[in-house]
Amino acid sequence: MNQLNNKLNDIRENGYSLSPFQVMGEAFQYYGKTFFLVLTTLLLAIIGLIFLGSIGLSQIIEIDPNSTQQEIQEKVLELTQLISEPPYFYYYLASFTFLSALSGILIAGYYKLNAEASLNQTPSILSAFKYFFSVKGLYVFISQLLISIVFLCITIPLKMANLEMVSMAINWLANTLTIFTIPLIIFGNQKPLTAIKNSIMVVNKQPIPIVLTVILNYFFLVSGLLFFVIGVLFVLPYLFSVYFTLYKQVIGHNLEE
Repeated sequence: MNQLNNKLNDIRENGYSLSPFQVMGEAFQYYGKTFFLVLTTLLLAIIGLIFLGSIGLSQIIEIDPNSTQQEIQEKVLELTQLISEPPYFYYYLASFTFLSALSGILIAGYYKLNAEASLNQTPSILSAFKYFFSVKGLYVFISQLLISIVFLCITIPLKMANLEMVSMAINWLANTLTIFTIPLIIFGNQKPLTAIKNSIMVVNKQPIPIVLTVILNYFFLVSGLLFFVIGVLFVLPYLFSVYFTLYKQVIGHNLEE
């Protein structure tokens, strides 16, 4: 813990050096070792989400299995209208916030997989779900919940004012500033608010290399959209490897947690 505090103090005073292309090169090594595990758990999470979502939707609208395509489209439009109005609008926001926080725990598991790969260990699928059963996972959940709530309080008024681009820019900025929050919790043993504060400090100290690295890899993510959903599934595991490598090169991680 003292080693981490010394490193953060050094960053606060002297900054750090970072090469986006070195990050991407090292991340690709971890990507090759973690790809199938991350892809498998992502697919399991998506299937589970679809299953739960279908149950929830069945409680809101009824769709006859023999319905025509036009009738299904009308039901979808009806659902869209329902979500945009109270009380379903608040249900939607609560669900979005909860799922965002919950996904943070799974992402913490992906950091763990990449950490194992960096130590030349064999990554285990159990590591992807490790933090669902630990105090660190609870801290990750709380941190992501706080970030999501603050983000919603800022962006909802902007969306209501039809300032969608401003809302997207703030979303991207918030994600970039808090990019080190999860690894600071699981590797640095920090509490949620402390991790958020230190993440913002580190990124704000030298934002250009961090921003450049994030932009380059968001470009790959958008490129994955050109190959439909399957493309995104191939790119996301690499994005998680990049995030881990960023933390490893900028702050370093406690190998024994």
